[in-house]
Formats: sequence, C-alpha cells, structure tokens
Amino acid sequence: METAYGYLRVSTTNQAETGYSLDNQELAIKNYCKIQGFKLLRIFREDGRSGRTTNRPELQEMLRLINERKANNVVVYKFDRFARNLADFGRIRKELTNLDVKLISISEGDSGGIQGGIMAVLAEWESNANSQRTKDALQEKFRGGWQPTPPPVGFRSVGGEHEQKTCEIDPYAGPIIKKMFELYSSGEYSMVSLQEWLKDKNIISKNGTIISFSRINNILNNPFYYGLIRWHGQEKIGKHTPLISKQLFNTCQYILEKHRHFLVRERKYDFLLRGFVYCPCGMRLVGDACTVRSNNKKIYYYHCQKRYSPDCKQKYSRADDIEAQVEEHIKNLEFHIDFINQLREKVIDYMHKGKVDANSTRQTFVNQKMALEIRRNKLEDLMIDGTIDQETYKRKHSELSEQLKNIEIQTEEAESHSNLDVPLIEESLLLTQDIYTTYKKASAPVKRHFLRFFYEKFVVEDKKIIEAKPTPIFEALLCANMVRLRPIELPF
Repeated sequence: METAYGYLRVSTTNQAETGYSLDNQELAIKNYCKIQGFKLLRIFREDGRSGRTTNRPELQEMLRLINERKANNVVVYKFDRFARNLADFGRIRKELTNLDVKLISISEGDSGGIQGGIMAVLAEWESNANSQRTKDALQEKFRGGWQPTPPPVGFRSVGGEHEQKTCEIDPYAGPIIKKMFELYSSGEYSMVSLQEWLKDKNIISKNGTIISFSRINNILNNPFYYGLIRWHGQEKIGKHTPLISKQLFNTCQYILEKHRHFLVRERKYDFLLRGFVYCPCGMRLVGDACTVRSNNKKIYYYHCQKRYSPDCKQKYSRADDIEAQVEEHIKNLEFHIDFINQLREKVIDYMHKGKVDANSTRQTFVNQKMALEIRRNKLEDLMIDGTIDQETYKRKHSELSEQLKNIEIQTEEAESHSNLDVPLIEESLLLTQDIYTTYKKASAPVKRHFLRFFYEKFVVEDKKIIEAKPTPIFEALLCANMVRLRPIELPF
C-alpha cells in the first residue's frame, strides 16, 4: 500500500471563510487518500502562514520526516496551498522527485511535467496580484484619510471588512490614554509611575501582562493621537477624531527629550544631581545606595565611577549633603532689580500682544467655520432638491467635513497654546523675584530645569562643592551685572 502525507494551509481568515478552511482541506485529503487506497501517515496543518516563503514550521517538519521515513506521496488541496513562489515550488518539487515522492493536488492533479510548472506560475502570479491589490487598497484607504494599519490603544476598529475598517475613540481606554498624556506633560510622572497607573486602570497588553516601558514610550511618541496619520513616508491629518491636542503632544515630546536617558529604567531613588556633579579627576559622580544594618534604613550617596581605581581616592558624599550645598548656591543668587523690571515690561507686552493675536486668530477660525457650515448647508439643500447627484454630494460633503475638522483642530491648538503660556510666564516671574524660594518649592524635574539654566556642573572634593561652573547664558548675565552673586558661607 502506498503511503502519503497531507499538507494543509490557510494564510488569512478570508480564505477560511471562502472554502479553503483547514477542516475542509483535511476532509478532502482524507477522502482522496481513501479513494486512491493511500495510507495517510500524518496531516500537517499550517494556520495563518504565508505561502510566499518556505519558512513554515509544519512544512519544514514534513520535509524532514520525508527524508527520514520516505512516503510515496504528498497530497495537498491545491498547489498554491503548498507554495506561491515559483522558485520554491520548483526546488521542493525537484527534491521530492529525487526521493521518488509524488506531489499531488486534489484539484489539479500530479505536479509532474508541464502542468505542475504552469500551476506554480499561476499560483505565484495570483499571489503577486493579491499582494498588489492589498497594497492598492491600503494606499486608497490612506488617501481617504484613514490609517491603513490597526489603530493604537485608546482607539478601536469599527465597520467594514479588512482594508475598509475605520476607527473611533474607545469609550473606556480613550479617556484613560488622554489622561496619561496629561499626567506625563506635568513632568511629575515617570515611566514607572505611568506603568503602575495604567495597570490600576486595567490597561494591559493583549497577552494579559502589564504595559511595557517601550510601549508607553511608543504611545507618547505616536502623532496619531493628535490626528496625524503616516503611511510609507507620507503623512496627513486623518479623518479620525483626535484624542489630544497637538500642543499637549508637543509638551510630552519636550518632557521625553529632557528625560530620554532614563525613560525605560526604574529608579528607586531619583538622584537630583545626576549629570551635574563631578569628581576632581574629571569623572562624573553616580548615585548609589546602601542599607544600614542597625536600623535597616537606606542611605543614598554619590561616588566617583573610578572609586576602585588607585588613581582616585575621593570619599563617598551623601546625596542630601551635596543637594543641601547646591541649595546654598541657589540661595545666594539674586537678579538685579533693573533686570526684573525689564523682564516684567516684556512680559506685559507679550501677554497683551498674545491676547490680541489669540482673539484675532480665534475670530478668523470662527469666520472660516461659519463660511464652511453655510456651504455645507447649501450643499445639503441641493441634495434634498435633487439638483446634484449622490456621488457629487458625498465627495463635496466629505471635503467640507474634513475642512471643518481641521478648523476645529487648529482652534483647539490655538486655545491650548494661549492657556499653557500663562503658567510658564508666572513661573518665570516668580523665579526672578525669589530664586531660592521658587527652587525650594519646585518638583524634582523642575528643579533640574532650573539647574540647567544656571549651572553646567559642580565639582565635589572631600564631600564639599569646590567649584560651580555657570552656563554660558548665566555667565553672560553675571558679566552684565543682571545677576548678583552673594558670598557663599557653607556650614561645614
């Protein structure tokens, strides 16, 4: 009795729905082997695998077993279930022929001779044609204003089939992701805290695990959330409803850039002076911690990276001691009254001009929106009267709706921009009037921003700051007598 292996494959759900399901193929192969009198040794099932490559686990396992235990036949439902690439088909068919194994298609017969080659050519042509049709459909979807790929978390796919699906804001996840952007834009939340916050809100990965740092980073970097879609080097404002404003997105980008070097690393203690404190040998000091055995408390400190080298003998410096010394440096900074008055005048002019510009911009958008709504109303009247055909109506109505949506986005951005500037101005004025108090009250991320404005680095020797190097802009203010530096008396 001749023996046979059966091989089944579907690459898409659509194929399973149109008669190519694995169960249908298996039933056809069993019936064929029964009629032909073949002993069916095993059936290999390949679910969701493309036929454009031979790198398929079940196919490779079958070829391995054929070499070890030769069967007389390999039975497939159609040749395109076996391979949709002419070179692969020819190579495997030749390999099977050399082993005296026949490749049989239930629908198309023996693969030997010219018929098998023709069927392989047709299979490859059909595969390429399907691939091109899919690419064309996705490109058309992008031109229509929709993201060709599935939407990110916070949105959900709706309507249509396959390439025709659109998306809308997920009623549960959408508000949570929007809030996540708002939390991160405050500068008070790290990736670790966002990860825990999302876990508490039951926003988890598809496999049920906690959202990873890299995925949170990808969400914060994805312009889709403010309305931009991208496809193969092209980008445009899409038709989906934005989850956040572009201004909020840009604020998050600023925070991400400032904290780029510790985005995906959890810190048990957020060392305020990381990147600012240096050893006299030139190496940067790094933060570390140890536990006191007597009371089981943590002590945080800075040390030179060459602490084990004979070239550097600097002692460890407690973090709170060095940070207190930095506060003393900040405490002795004072802006000149002339500088404060000049800045106040500039701020008053800026805010006045900003209000005028904002009102003008807002009115411009209101006028544009009213004009577009009038045009849309007229178009709807023409449709009701039967003056224009349905295709023209749909095309014109879609264009007007997209323009109205863009106006709304621009209006929201203008509003957000004018609102976000006020706290920034207030913070700047407070800093000039009382640098030390403003610094003390600020959060750790904001303190680091203040330090970046004033100092490039602090050099620590024997647990004392022996040098505070100013930034070029701070040095320029010192030279222009716009900042006064009182003598520092550190309590040692």
